[in-house]
Amino acid sequence: MILTDRQIREAHENGNIVIEPFDDAQVQGATYDLRVGEYGATTTTKRKVNIKNDGAITFSPGDFGIVTVLEELKLGNQYVGRFGLRSKYARKGLIATTGPQIDPGFHGRLFIGITNLTPRSVSLPYKDDFISVEFHKLEEPASKPYSGPYQDKLDLRPEDLEAVLESEGMALSEVMMLLRSLSANVSTMAQTLTGLTSEFKAFKWTVPIIVTVGIAAIGIIVAIK
Repeated sequence: MILTDRQIREAHENGNIVIEPFDDAQVQGATYDLRVGEYGATTTTKRKVNIKNDGAITFSPGDFGIVTVLEELKLGNQYVGRFGLRSKYARKGLIATTGPQIDPGFHGRLFIGITNLTPRSVSLPYKDDFISVEFHKLEEPASKPYSGPYQDKLDLRPEDLEAVLESEGMALSEVMMLLRSLSANVSTMAQTLTGLTSEFKAFKWTVPIIVTVGIAAIGIIVAIK
């Protein structure tokens, strides 16, 4: 059963679904919108970004990165969450590569993997709503609630950033920049070749004229002698 807006509020009030900080304005008809948190990282920046201080985190063309959500979540053993990127960012060409399930018994913050598939940079402002979560109530509490590596984690750790900050291969953003550079070089080469072709054509027509004039001059000199 998917919880409605009223049921989400009730579940939060009785402690079955804890969302901190909770903002009633984020409650939609059957979802809760989570907001951009304080920290993130991208393959372009290659560092942990303080989104709160910077005001936003920017994903360059082809970028991959991680963004924390603002809210801390705690689900009871009879509740599960399903989340996805909000359509306003999906329409800009971003995709979420994390999830999409929040298991019963989970406690912590979500770390959302984001990839920019477009040739334009896309920014996520601090506290902007970017993830929608729908909550489901199970028929009975889970006998094996979540106890995985992300339990109780509230901030990005070095191991979370390793795939972003210490990747050995070329990031997609770097590949796209290289391709744009190669495209510009090919365009320059094409323009150079066009200029050389024009000069060659001019030279091709000049040579016969020079030869003809030379032969005529030789004929005049011979006639004078």
